[in-house]
Amino acid sequence: MARNSALRSPETLTLITLLVVSVLSLIFMPYLVAAPKVLFGRALSAIAPSLFPGIVLALMAVMCAGALLLIRAGTVAEPSVGMIRAEWMRALTLFGIMTLYALTMVPFGFLISTAIATTLISLQMGARSVFQIGAVALIGPVALYLCATKLLAVSLPELNTIEMAYAYFLSPEQVTEAATVVSE
Repeated sequence: MARNSALRSPETLTLITLLVVSVLSLIFMPYLVAAPKVLFGRALSAIAPSLFPGIVLALMAVMCAGALLLIRAGTVAEPSVGMIRAEWMRALTLFGIMTLYALTMVPFGFLISTAIATTLISLQMGARSVFQIGAVALIGPVALYLCATKLLAVSLPELNTIEMAYAYFLSPEQVTEAATVVSE
């Protein structure tokens, strides 16, 4: 009886769903991730855009499979009570925030959409300090953007004005030279 009830718990069903979705995403990765930008036959990004999602999906599949095996073997105790309504609402709210984040990435760019998502997640987690929320929403996305674009040479979607501002702050002499060439 314990095995049948364990396979019917919401947590176990969620694990099974995540396992199936991650494996299917790995199989259909070429259709889910856009091909890198190419200029003169060379990719503009040093790392394939599917590398990081592939690593995350593979780790998620392995962890879900491992958790399911532990539950089936009886090594891990299945929760006696399922998630309550408030916990489901928090999970659905997080899913909604992440869906909004994915939908706003291209029109708003990485920085603005990440700042909005981190602000909403901070509020959902109970943060009420305006300074703390502002610091997380401003410093986090900028640090991630600079690490991804400068250290890893990954191309992220961004608004042209924001890219120009970064270019000006990071190397103002190159921006001035480019503006001079364009005006001539």
